Amino acid sequence: MNRVSIPLAIGLLLIISLSFVEGNMRDRWGTPEIEAAEFGKRFEKVPKTIGNWEGEDLPVEEVTRKTAGAVSYVSRRYTNSRTQQAVNLWLIVGHSRDIVRHTPVVCYPSQGFRQIGSPLKHHIDAPGEESAEFYTATFSKEDPSGRHMERVFWAWNHPDINKWEAPDSARIKYGLSRALYKMYFVGSVSGEENTVDSSATTKFAKLMLPALNDALFPEESIESGGEPNAEISDAESSDTEASDTE
Repeated sequence: MNRVSIPLAIGLLLIISLSFVEGNMRDRWGTPEIEAAEFGKRFEKVPKTIGNWEGEDLPVEEVTRKTAGAVSYVSRRYTNSRTQQAVNLWLIVGHSRDIVRHTPVVCYPSQGFRQIGSPLKHHIDAPGEESAEFYTATFSKEDPSGRHMERVFWAWNHPDINKWEAPDSARIKYGLSRALYKMYFVGSVSGEENTVDSSATTKFAKLMLPALNDALFPEESIESGGEPNAEISDAESSDTEASDTE
């Protein structure tokens, strides 16, 4: 091999290597939806009924699913049979490049809502669970029927981590993960809501999180050997009794 051929060969090798690395970074060599779809099967275990809360599945348009990047999803409204308060659950899984980009800060204003203040980070501490960190913000909308205010909580969870998080930059935190969970809890803001913890949405989240974690991370649930549903029922009874006396 002459002197000219050696640099050409090295250059060609570098081009091939860089192309391979770039292809892996962009998932050209695989089908990332397969992994997300496998995790999505766990959504079948998310309970429709928990304590006094009864769930009803909500329709999701295809354009909404694609915009959110959801390979699988749960879209459900839970109504408390005693208080008639309602909270929506939006749980999705998909490739991180899609899951991190569309947040309530983007989608709510596009639907005519006005964001009130900046999103805050808030910890939700459910019985027997690691503290879950969420972003939360309120949004307001005026229409002929009056003024509507909603509180939204949102967070991400990598299947290898099992921890609900609200990172400063989800894009940097999760990179090009082939599967990433994202979850919203959404509820109306009532006149009785003096603090974030006093909202019905927060109370529902505390009840639902242990059951959600059991569904999404069954291996850890088996290892712990716990029975969180009993704790959830007891906790909800206490919350409900307290709200009934207000």
